[in-house]
Amino acid sequence: MLNDGYDDWYEYVRSRPYVTGDDWTTRVGAALGVPEPAVTPAPRVVGVSSADGVTTTELAWEVGFGPELHAWFLHPSDAEPSTLPGVLDLHCHAGIKSIGAERLLPGPAGRAYQVMYEDGVAFAALLAARGVAVLAPDTFSWGSRRFDLSSATGQLGELRALLEGIGLRGDDLYDGMAKLHEHLVAKRAGAIGTSYAGMVAHDDLTSLAVLRSLTSGRIGLTGFSGGGGRAPVLAALSPGVDKVSIVAMMATNDSLVPDHLDCHSWLLNTPWRHRTLDLPDLAASRRQHRLHVVYCEQDELFPAAGMRAADARLKELYEGSPGSYEGVFVPGPHGITRATHELVADFLTS
Repeated sequence: MLNDGYDDWYEYVRSRPYVTGDDWTTRVGAALGVPEPAVTPAPRVVGVSSADGVTTTELAWEVGFGPELHAWFLHPSDAEPSTLPGVLDLHCHAGIKSIGAERLLPGPAGRAYQVMYEDGVAFAALLAARGVAVLAPDTFSWGSRRFDLSSATGQLGELRALLEGIGLRGDDLYDGMAKLHEHLVAKRAGAIGTSYAGMVAHDDLTSLAVLRSLTSGRIGLTGFSGGGGRAPVLAALSPGVDKVSIVAMMATNDSLVPDHLDCHSWLLNTPWRHRTLDLPDLAASRRQHRLHVVYCEQDELFPAAGMRAADARLKELYEGSPGSYEGVFVPGPHGITRATHELVADFLTS
């Protein structure tokens, strides 16, 4: 038995059916092996703080297995959040597992990440200041939902010894180990009939349920990179989302094979997804929501031709549909500038 905080994971997955519903929900639930959440989340308040006109409430809830999931609920301090539209702000991958949604918040935990990837912006706070209620949740294997790797053995234990030998400690050590550990988790997920992306989607479904319970207006989803990949999966699984904004996470499947696979995580590389769910088709799903995609023109993780082909495919899919699509190409490599943050905020608050 692995002593990693997830000893009940296997039994949970094996006891749960895949998420089902309309054609898109059932299709994506089966393709990713998304377990139907077993519990209705009952969030408890961990703490409350206010700064710069924004109130932040840390919440936590049980998802049915493993450690509690923590999330941060932000809204303008002078507004009743239950009257506001809601946005689920999904954190990226970035090879950083020691923290999850804290990278979207003001404060020291996410500062180094924000400077490196997001032009120093704490996007959840920026968005809340624009008049919406924002929930920024951790998810499976990140932050509060991370695995306990302190008793690692085998390949992971050998890696730990190597990283400690070169001086890594604390979160840096954890994040170094988590890079290999993700491959092991993906193996374990596949062996019990789910996938890494499917387990992340499972947790995200509980977060979406919490956001819907806290707000009464329209619901939007957004994310950068890996978070941008989580958003269309969630919209396809759960009908009724009004807006989806994806930043730096869109190309056709074929354009990624074989040269752009290694630079992406198991969030994107679920076996057989490439044969059944092309990224543009997944993002469009029912074509009832407003879709906003930001492409970075010099994105080293996605080929330019693949991004242009995805843009063309999405325009085709949305033609004559009740929803809408806007693709925006911005200069620069994989990352988000302050100007792009404002562009996304404009879309989500319009």
